Amino acid sequence: MSDKVLLQEFTRPAFEEYLESEDNPVAIVPLGSIEQHGPHLPLGTDSYVALKLAKQAASRTNSIVVQPCWPGFSPHHMGFAGTITFRWETLMNIIVDTVESLVTHGIKKVLLLNAHGGNAQIAALAARLAKRRFGAQVLMPGGSGGSDPAKLLQEVDVHAGKGETGMALNLFPELVEMHRVEDFVPTAEFPPDVEKLRDPEGDDPEIRAQLVMAYIGDTHEFTESGVYGFTNPGDADAEQSKQIMDGRMDKLVKLIEYWKQIDLP
Repeated sequence: MSDKVLLQEFTRPAFEEYLESEDNPVAIVPLGSIEQHGPHLPLGTDSYVALKLAKQAASRTNSIVVQPCWPGFSPHHMGFAGTITFRWETLMNIIVDTVESLVTHGIKKVLLLNAHGGNAQIAALAARLAKRRFGAQVLMPGGSGGSDPAKLLQEVDVHAGKGETGMALNLFPELVEMHRVEDFVPTAEFPPDVEKLRDPEGDDPEIRAQLVMAYIGDTHEFTESGVYGFTNPGDADAEQSKQIMDGRMDKLVKLIEYWKQIDLP
């Protein structure tokens, strides 16, 4: 395969040659968003992350990357300028139509690589519908899990904080404006009843963490800066993020390689 992995960069004959050369071709569909990411991260952070990771995985597995859209489902960020949101029906139909097109051309294994939490349930439903309608195998890998619930309660590093900033500094540092978070002070604030759940002395942090995460609503209602959580983006560690992401990429590549060995029924 050439260095090209993005479908739009192929000529038609080159794409036809790719299909002929692959017994079980896989298309990776990155999903993200265009939404506010605090004062320092680009609006397209989630879509850049998904696309960068999709291209890495595709280049290592002889797959192709099809990115049908940049926005996602982001009504919870519309209180901040720059956010673009699709209706859930729009996003679902885009995914379903993309899978149908790929199946028509002979690609029946489609991996949805989602980097935006707001898309998760919609993408999962689209995957189920596409499987039933078109006989496709649509896979959406889950998160790594294993987070320490006590640490999660204290940091609530949901959006544009230390973790996401480290990822951006690793994948596209040229788009990050760290000078905008110098002397950063968290602005996130929960109502008293929810804040009580973050008590480090409380029992069963796993249950309390689930309740705190379930309470998350429109971002502008909880933070003036757009950074949703209590971590400092200035503490982001690009090298640490790279190690974590490299480990996840190795697992994603292995998943695709195993998947390609399974013939379609």
